[in-house]
Amino acid sequence: MNYRNALHRSRIKRIVGFFIGILALISLVVSLLKFLYYRIDDGSKFGAIIAKPFKNAVSLIAENTQFLNVFWENSPVPNHLDISEPANIYFLFTYVILFVGLALKASGNKMSVRLAKIRDQIEDQLIKEFLSGGGARSRQEIEDSIEVPNSNLFTQFQQLYFAPIITAIIAGVIIKLLVE
Repeated sequence: MNYRNALHRSRIKRIVGFFIGILALISLVVSLLKFLYYRIDDGSKFGAIIAKPFKNAVSLIAENTQFLNVFWENSPVPNHLDISEPANIYFLFTYVILFVGLALKASGNKMSVRLAKIRDQIEDQLIKEFLSGGGARSRQEIEDSIEVPNSNLFTQFQQLYFAPIITAIIAGVIIKLLVE
């Protein structure tokens, strides 16, 4: 792929990754808020006392974010007691999609940094060819002659593999402390 195609692909990856990540993050936050609302109260008086401020906060958030009704109505409520429940599978899918979006955006950012270095080298090449007085090529000819390797989404180890596991462990500990 030449320089212009790589630049276009970099922009597309960053934009798509951003939107996928934002939508998945909103869905996950709404799911976790709904989880707190429905699952934090264990039926005891002490549980009810602890759950009341959380329930009030979630109700207030839901009332003031009516533009997110699609998420409030469709985001799954995870169940920490039954892992095989369909809502947990949808929640896990959304969780994975969040990190795929982050990895896609990181891949676009990495390609953008690489292209910025290539752009500087193109400028240097144009100056050298102009100063040598020989047959100077145009910017477009130089850009078309450059082959940029494609950066793969699956090489983003930190965003795609390590971050979901570490985040899940931390969130699991926090939820375990809140719910039980």
